[in-house]
Amino acid sequence: MGINMAIDLGVQELIVLGDSYILIRQAQGEWKTRDLKFLSYKQCVEDLRIFFRSIEFRYIPRFHNELVDVLATLFSMLPYPGNTCITPLKIQVRYQRGYCNTVKAESNGEPWYLDIKNFLQIGKCPEHANRSQKRIIRRLANGFFFSGEILYKRTPDLN
Repeated sequence: MGINMAIDLGVQELIVLGDSYILIRQAQGEWKTRDLKFLSYKQCVEDLRIFFRSIEFRYIPRFHNELVDVLATLFSMLPYPGNTCITPLKIQVRYQRGYCNTVKAESNGEPWYLDIKNFLQIGKCPEHANRSQKRIIRRLANGFFFSGEILYKRTPDLN
């Protein structure tokens, strides 16, 4: 939500999410700045504080802000009629996977990930694979890693 829209709607409590650790710490008053380009932003934040009962600044690491990017894009597409009340969007973060791959084996009895596993272990694609299939296997292999003998899929934050 844009700051002007929040002021127009009479929002009293504001949570600002940002992926710049430096700017969030400076906005919270924890760090000082002498850089001229940041001083104007700091003054702007101070000027806006009078419009809200409370403002909270939260740092979100860049690899965790995909949802923020999507919401900002969606929000920018919505029309904003001046007298509309926008109810808050509550998002619950789950730390447990909501899905599980249940594919055990392909029709030939081998696991579906065998080519990826072999590529990661020995660095070669199957001899029968054509150029396009080799490219696909290499691309898919970038999304997996080994820990011991177990093959894991990488998450967006590379864990």
